[in-house]
Amino acid sequence: MKAMQRWVLGITLLVSAAMAYFLQDAFLAVLIVPLSYIWYLLTLLYLSVAQTVVWFLLVGIVALIAFGSLYGKTRPTGLIDIKTVPEHGPIEKLAKHIASGKEGIYYKWLVANRLGKLAQSILLQRSGRQGSSGDPLESAGWDAPAEVKSYLISSLQSTFADFPRRKWFSPPPQTPFDLDVEEVVAYLESKLEDR
Repeated sequence: MKAMQRWVLGITLLVSAAMAYFLQDAFLAVLIVPLSYIWYLLTLLYLSVAQTVVWFLLVGIVALIAFGSLYGKTRPTGLIDIKTVPEHGPIEKLAKHIASGKEGIYYKWLVANRLGKLAQSILLQRSGRQGSSGDPLESAGWDAPAEVKSYLISSLQSTFADFPRRKWFSPPPQTPFDLDVEEVVAYLESKLEDR
């Protein structure tokens, strides 16, 4: 627990204790006395009714509940129309992740990871060789600016959990994924056009 939270908790407890002390007469008059009176009246009513009547009422209520659950409800005989949400394609999903990038490091890393995998596939197509997802982003003619290179390599060689989370009331921590996505996309497009 942080010092600020301790102070807020202490002040809240102190104010609550002071209010409880000064408002105890009002609390007694408004809540306790009326509830006690209602309880007293219910006890008198219960004691004035014969036990056989109480048991008949309870058995009747249980019988109604049982009959209602056993009787069941009418079920529709036709087909039920289920509304489904249309499946989103990969571009729609990526656009949604880019829009969600301001919410946290996960979405920034997810977009960067997808772009890093795209960069790897572009490199593999340019070189005409088979490769794996662990290939470094190095090749002839691959002259990425330092920020773009750091962005793409960090996305492939790390996970979102490797970066610090944002703490309350503090600015977001700096990560390689703070680079504008448009710069990375423009660079990748230029490499597609070079081919």
